[in-house]
Parts: sequence; structure tokens; C-alpha cells
Amino acid sequence: MTRNRPSHPRLDMSLGMAVATLSSLTYAADEVPTTLQLNQTVIEDTQDSPYQTYKLSGSKFTEPLRDTPQSISVVPKRVLEEQNAQDLQDVLRNVPGITFNSGEGGGGVGDSINIRGFSADGNIYRDGVRDPAKYTRSELFNTEQVEVMKGSSSSGWGVGAIGGAINMVTKSPELKDFDTLDVGAGTANYKRSTLDINHTLDGLGEGAAFRLNVVGYKGGENGRDWIQRERNGFAPSLSLGLGTDTRATIAYEYIHDNGNTDYGIPTVDGSYGSSPHRLGSWSSYWGWRNLDKENNESHRLSFKFAHDFNDNVTFDNQMTYFHLDHDYFVTTPGGTYLGANSPAPGIMAYKGVYRRYLSTPGRDQTNATWSNQSNLTFKFDTFGIGHTLVTGVEYSKQTLQEDTLKLTAADAATMTELTADSNSWSKYPYSANSYTSASVSAEQLDTAFYVLDTLTFNDHWQLHLAGRQDHYDSRITSNWSRSSQTAAWVDGGDSSESDKLNSVHTALVYKPMEEGSIYLSYANARQPSSLTAIAQTGTNTGDSTQHGKTVELGTKWDLFNENLSLTAALYETKRNLTYTDDDTGATLNVGGEQRVRGLELGVAGNINRYWSIYGGYAYQDSKTLKAANATSEDDVGIANTPKHTISLWNTWKLPGDNTFSYGVRYEDTVDIYQGTGTGADSATTAKSKTTLPDYVVHDMAFTHAINKNIDVRLNVTNLFNKRYYTEYNGRGYGLPGDGRGATVTAEYRF
Repeated sequence: MTRNRPSHPRLDMSLGMAVATLSSLTYAADEVPTTLQLNQTVIEDTQDSPYQTYKLSGSKFTEPLRDTPQSISVVPKRVLEEQNAQDLQDVLRNVPGITFNSGEGGGGVGDSINIRGFSADGNIYRDGVRDPAKYTRSELFNTEQVEVMKGSSSSGWGVGAIGGAINMVTKSPELKDFDTLDVGAGTANYKRSTLDINHTLDGLGEGAAFRLNVVGYKGGENGRDWIQRERNGFAPSLSLGLGTDTRATIAYEYIHDNGNTDYGIPTVDGSYGSSPHRLGSWSSYWGWRNLDKENNESHRLSFKFAHDFNDNVTFDNQMTYFHLDHDYFVTTPGGTYLGANSPAPGIMAYKGVYRRYLSTPGRDQTNATWSNQSNLTFKFDTFGIGHTLVTGVEYSKQTLQEDTLKLTAADAATMTELTADSNSWSKYPYSANSYTSASVSAEQLDTAFYVLDTLTFNDHWQLHLAGRQDHYDSRITSNWSRSSQTAAWVDGGDSSESDKLNSVHTALVYKPMEEGSIYLSYANARQPSSLTAIAQTGTNTGDSTQHGKTVELGTKWDLFNENLSLTAALYETKRNLTYTDDDTGATLNVGGEQRVRGLELGVAGNINRYWSIYGGYAYQDSKTLKAANATSEDDVGIANTPKHTISLWNTWKLPGDNTFSYGVRYEDTVDIYQGTGTGADSATTAKSKTTLPDYVVHDMAFTHAINKNIDVRLNVTNLFNKRYYTEYNGRGYGLPGDGRGATVTAEYRF
């Protein structure tokens, strides 16, 4: 938490809040407005309006956010701090139009996110570098802000990004000195401490600074039994030449994250849109707490360099290496769905509801990414037209080594013969030995060339043009398997896929005045079928590339002395349809086309000097234009795509060096279609649809500044203990959202 913001300019506006009698809160630490620019990282930290972001990170984005012709949501540092956000899903709940998928062990354990109804797996980035591995991004101690680009975005981000992309911005050194220690405790055995140290350095030339972030965490999940995670990490970084023509930063990040997996509770699915019937208590754990696990250990090393040749020509380069060791063991609830293989609710092989046995419950994976991005930015005029031109080349290589673990024959037989009485167990009392049943090595190579140009005709008109070509190759370099522990290994052979993918983005921008813009844009996206398959599951089916396109009409305004940002956009996104089976990870080329039409509204900034607000609203009308297979239907919606979502976070300054924050989130009903695969028991039809109820969740925070060096903050999440599903699987089990919880965090600045 940073404090001691300068007092805000008084705004001549009242929105019905009785704030005239409130005195201005003066924060404890003395800070000034800062702008940090280092090659591809630009963080705008305006202390007068801490919820606003004026420019995206990355040298590809040359214009202010209000003149960037695309729907973009940036969750800033202040919101992360006030909400005590712990993981990526916590952050993204602030962005309407995003939902979370529930997979299974075979499909990979980790974050699975939809943007505007379409999967964003494989489209998560760190400082503009693709982070394709599927794992739980559960620690944000070294994250400055999170940027969400909505709509087809391949020209800016590379292959994929049909519904949008997510970019996590890393903390980096600044030209000021501060030392901050946070210590917190709370419900569900929550304990967390972070240290953030930043100092300018003498003796290393002008603009030298060092920063160190450290974290330690242990805790569970509010309202859930037997869930536990432990994390620790550290991230040192050194910058030279900040504020000069030549700048460089070297940074390293280490995170060790251990915990167990949670796939929720069993249900009986409905049909024709009825709600699922819960078969276990909201808190019950349906895995085995002595078996199930997800362990992650990651290393990230980056070197950034930038040089300004003059006011009109800049070069920047970023090299990144990322290594992740990821292993997990999963059991999931049984549940039932009313399909051909489940003839009666609550009955599965006459055992009642039970933990569903997975024949291959474990994976050992190692992901590695090498990336280099180089950009040249030019500013020049041609025939009275101003240009800001970015040309760049990007090379990246991702590799995967995956071992699939299968239970031994004897232990598998024991697990499949458990009776319904085993549902009361939290630990598995028998042995669960496993062996390696398959071993796969895969790699992806992507070489890209891109050009982005902003043409300024006069004070009112701009034209944005962007084009990118990706030369994309994916290969299975080793593929071995065996049918039993004693069977001989069989070589499955190598496979490869190569694509040359072109993507564009063009937009016309009209600026009635400096503080606002109106834009009309078109963008397309190309996503190879193996983008997520190779990075996450080690399969390559050679299916055709997905195609997406987005048309958007939007407007952005900075009002009230540019202290409040308002955005609105109407859009249509289409894509051709493929299908990924959760058990095998196979991407099935089943044809079809889907469409989402929607409206998005956003607000960020200050209503007045006492009241800050961050939030948005999304309306999504989804439709299947062409059915996926013969057993599916046209004119049904897209799974996991609610019509209405709202998120608002408000903070009020109170007398006595206090602040109060209140947040509300609403998600409309969500449709889930039963089963997986393309068989008779897996069809996207009105009959096979299960509908999750809508829900509203309330959160609050209260902060008191004890003195100029110490703040104490109380966070209460899910204030009224609402019971709801945050994820749901077509096999009949759902993950409950967090129950009511509270944390107290003390921040000491020294």
C-alpha cells in the first residue's frame, strides 16, 4: 500500500453523496507524480487519480489510453493493494466479461480464462512475452498492474488472442527511495508477509536504482475444507540510466508455490436450463488431501535495453528466459449429468456419488520459454501527416517435457472398487503408486515481423494501422507410451505443423476535443490449433487454424480535469469453432462458427476529491451460428458466457486518516453444456444445458493511518457469505466461490 497522496483539486460536482462535510485525508508518506519509462515498460502513476492509467506498458503502444482504439481494462496497483489481491483470478474479477473454466487433470491444472466468451488459454503474457504454460498464477508480489486487451488482438500480441489477451506488468526499479514491509493474518489460516525495497545507487552512474521484492505466504480457502497453499519468492532487479537516453534493467524472479488441487463438489445436472442440484456440502473436499497436489517452481530472467538516438528515433530490446517445473495429482468429484452414460441422477455404477477415478491422475511437466523482442520507433511527417511508426521483430521458443503418471494396476483396481462410504474420508488410506505411462517432448518456434503506425492528420483525426506476420512451427520431438508398467515402450512418432499467419488491425479515430475520442476499428486473429496443446498437453492434432475477427465502435473520455476516465464500446467478435477435450487435451476440428455481440462500459478515477471509483459493465449476447457436430444445435449460446456482469470498487476518504472501500460484483446466469468430447452424451443442445444461478458478492476494506509510517487495513471478502459457483464442469461438478473471510494487514514504511 502506498500512502500520502497529494490533495486532489476540488471538482465542482456532487453525485448525491453527502461528502461536503468530510475532511481531506492526508496520507502519510510524501510522494510526487512519477512517470517511469524503461524500454518496453511504461508505468504511469498519477497520484491525483490512482485508479486511472494513462498509457499501456510496452513500446508498441505509443498513444495515450484514451486514443488507443480498442477496449482495454487496466487493473492498477492501488486496486491490487486495497483488495489484497492474491492471484490472477482475484484481479480479473474486477474486469466484467471475463469468466473462469473448470477443467480436469488431463486438460491441465491451472488458470483457464475466457474473454468475451472465447478461451484466452495461451494468451497470457508477462511484460509482453507469452506465458503459455497452464499453471496457477497464485502470487502477485512482483506485479505492478494487469492489462486486459479485449477483442481480436493478434497484430499486437501474436498468434491467438481471438477474444483478447492478458498482460501482467512486473515491478521495476524507480528513481526514489522507499522501504515497505507488509504483514498480514486472517481467516483460513492466512499468513502473508511482503517486503518491497527500492533505492537509488551512487557510483553506478546517473539513474541507477535497485529494487527487491520478497514474499512468504501460507493459508487456505475461506469456506473450503482441507485446501492449503504455501508460497515464497523473491525478485531483485537493477536499473541503470533511468531518465537518460540509454537505459537498461536486469531482473530475476523466483516463486515456489505448493498446494493441493480443488475441483469442487459433486452435483446432479439439470436439463433444459435447470440449475444443478448440489450433492455435497459447500465446504466438503472431494479430492484426497494426502494425494492431490499442485507444485510450481518458476524462474524468470529478463534483460531490457533502450536507447533514444534523438527525440524521434528510439530502439528497445527485451530478452527473457522463463523456466517452470509443474507437477500435479488430481482426483475429481463424480457428479452426474443426464446423458447416455448416466441414466439416473446421483447413481454412478450403483455406488452413489463418489470421487471420480482418473486413470492418469498425475503429470510432471517442465516448460521453458526463450524470447527476444526488438523495436524501432520513429516519429516523422509525410506531406503534413504525422507518423508514430513502430517496427519490430520477435523470436520465441517454447518447449515442453511432459510425463504422464498412471496408477499401477493393483492400486487402480483398489481405487475403482471404493464404496460410497469412502465419500466421508478426507485421506486415502491405501497406496496410490504410479508409474510413467507416457513421455512427450514438444517445442514451438515463432518468428514474427510487425509494423504499427499511428497517422495524425490534424487535431481531430487519426488512423491506426497494424500488420503482423508470424512464421509458426510446432513439433512433437519425442512421443513414447506404454500400456502397463511392464509393457514395452512404443514410439508414437514425431509430428509437426507449420503456418504463416497474417493479422491486421485498422481503426479510424475522431477526437472532438483533446480529452476524448471516438473510434471504429476492425481486427482479425489467427490461432494455430497447437498453440495451447503443445505448451500444455503435449499433443499436436494438425487441425486447422482458428480464425477470429472483431468490429468495434467505441468512445473514451477523460473528464473533470482529466481525473475520471469513462469508456464505452459496442462490438461483434466471431470465430470458427474447435473443441478441446478435457481428458485427453485433444483439439477436435469439428467446424462451426460462434459469435458474441456486446456492450462494455468502464469507469476509473475520481468522482471528487473524496471518492474514487473503478469498475465496469459488460453485456454479451452469444450465439452458435453453425453447430459443432451432428448432435449439436444451431442458435444456442456459448458456454460460460453470462449476458450481464458488473464489477464496482469504490473508496472514500474519511476524517481521521481513514479510508473505506466497498466493492460489489454481479454475474448473470451461466449456461454449461454436459459432457466432453463429441459422443452422444456430449451435445450442445437446449436439452443438455445446465444453468448456474446468478449471484452478487460484496467486499469491503477499511484502512487507518496510525502515523506517517504505519497503516493498518481490514479486508472482508464475500461480506454476506454468498454461496455460488465460480467454475463448473460439464461432467457435473462445480467449484464454490470463496466464503466469507477477513484479513488484517499492517504496512510499515521505514
